[in-house]
Amino acid sequence: MKVTDKKITLILADNQPITRLGIITLWSRLVPEGQVLPVKDRMELLKTLMIYPEALIIVDYTLFDFSGFESLLITAMRFDRSRWIIFCDDLNGSFLRRIVPERTFGVVMKDDSIEEIALTLQNGIAKRQYLSVHAKMILQNRKGFQDNPPLTPTEVEVLKSIAQGKSSQAVADERNLSVHTIATHRKNIFRKIGVNNAVEAAKYAVQIGIVNVTEYYI
Repeated sequence: MKVTDKKITLILADNQPITRLGIITLWSRLVPEGQVLPVKDRMELLKTLMIYPEALIIVDYTLFDFSGFESLLITAMRFDRSRWIIFCDDLNGSFLRRIVPERTFGVVMKDDSIEEIALTLQNGIAKRQYLSVHAKMILQNRKGFQDNPPLTPTEVEVLKSIAQGKSSQAVADERNLSVHTIATHRKNIFRKIGVNNAVEAAKYAVQIGIVNVTEYYI
C-alpha cells in the first residue's frame, strides 16, 4: 500500500479522536516519510496552509467550523496549489453536486472500506480527483433536488450539450438548427439560471442532475 517516500504534508481537519488516529495510521503506511498536521479549527487550518500551501487536506466538512460551502470553496481557491478530500459520515446529493465540479476536491465516506479511503488519499497525492463508490451512489440519487428547472425541454438538452463540452456548431448540427438559434438558446439559458458563461452553466447542470458527473466535461 506504500505510495512514496517523498515528504508530503497531510493537514488533518477532523476533530474526532478515533478518525484522527485512523488517518494518521493509514497515512504512515502510505507515505512513511510524509507528515500529518492535525488542526482544530479553520483559523489553525489557514495558518498551516500559509506554511504548506501545497498540502493535501482531509476535512470533515460537516463537523469542522466552516461557515458554509462558500467559505470552504473560497479557502480552496485561495490556496490553489492544495488538494482537498471531503471525509464525512453523511453527505447529501445537493452538497456533492456543488463540490464535485471543483476538481480539487475528492470525496470519501467514513463508512467506506480502508482500501477505498487509501485509494482516495493516493489520488489526492497524485493531484487527481477521486469519488468513492458510496459518494457516486449518493450523486446518482436525485431525490430532493429541483426536478423542473425553469428551462424548456429544448433548453435542457442544449444545457446538457454545453456541460458535455460541445460547441454551438456541434449542437446546431445535431439538432438541425442554425448556430444563431443555438446562441439564442444559450443566452436564454444563462439568463434563466443566473450564470455568465459555459463553465458556470455546466456546474449548474451537474448540481441539479441534468448531467451525470461522469458526463461533465468543462
